[in-house]
Amino acid sequence: MKAALENINRKKYRLICTKNALDKLGEVAENLVTQTTIINSKDFYKFINEKSVHQGLALEVEPLKSGKLDEILLTKSENDIIIILDRIKDPQNVGAIIRSAEILGCKAIIGSTYHCAQETGSLVKAASGAFEKLPYLNVTNISKTLEIIRKNGFLIIGLDHSGKHSIADLLKKLKKQPIACILGSEEKGMRYLTKQKCDHLVKINTYSNLNILNVSNAAAISLFAIKEFL
Repeated sequence: MKAALENINRKKYRLICTKNALDKLGEVAENLVTQTTIINSKDFYKFINEKSVHQGLALEVEPLKSGKLDEILLTKSENDIIIILDRIKDPQNVGAIIRSAEILGCKAIIGSTYHCAQETGSLVKAASGAFEKLPYLNVTNISKTLEIIRKNGFLIIGLDHSGKHSIADLLKKLKKQPIACILGSEEKGMRYLTKQKCDHLVKINTYSNLNILNVSNAAAISLFAIKEFL
C-alpha cells in the first residue's frame, strides 16, 4: 500500500482507512494528496469483499499502464535478466515472483495477456510493493515476443523438468550476457511452441521424492543462480 501511495505513476482516486492504519503510514500520510475517508473497521466491508485481508487500508486506483518491450530493450546491458511467464495464472504466485525478481535485480517480467494473472489486489499485495517498481508487461503472443528478445541479444533459457542439465551447470559454461528465463505452470509447464523457442532447457536439481518446487520458489532460485554464476 505504501509503495502504491508513493508511486507517482499510479493514478489514485480514494484511500479508505481506519484512523489507526492511517497513523501507521507516518510521513506518507502527512504528504497525501489523495482523497481520504476514515471509517471504523466494522464498516470496511461496505467497500470491499468481506473475505479480503485489508489491514485497515483500501486504495481505489487505476491499473498501472503496462510497460513497452521496446523501452526495456533500448536500455539493454549484459547483466540484464528478463523473466517470461507462460501459463502462470495464480496471482499469489505471480506476485511472489515479482517480489523476488525486484529484490534479485530482474529488469522486467513479461506475461501473456490471456494466459497469466493480471493486476489484482491479491497479486499486488503478494508482490509486497515490488509491483510498483518492476515493469510487468503483458503481451498477446509469447512466441513472437521471444523472437524479438532473441534478436536483441538475449539468450533464452527455459526451466523445465525435461531439461538435460541443471541451470547451475549451464550457467557455469556461459559468458556474461543478457538472459531471458521462461517459467511455465506447475501443472502443465511451458507450452510446446514456447519450448521450441528456447536456446536451452534446464532444470533445478532436487534431492527429494516430494512434489516439484512451487513456481515462485523456482523463480527465486533461478534468478539467484543467474546472478551468482554468470
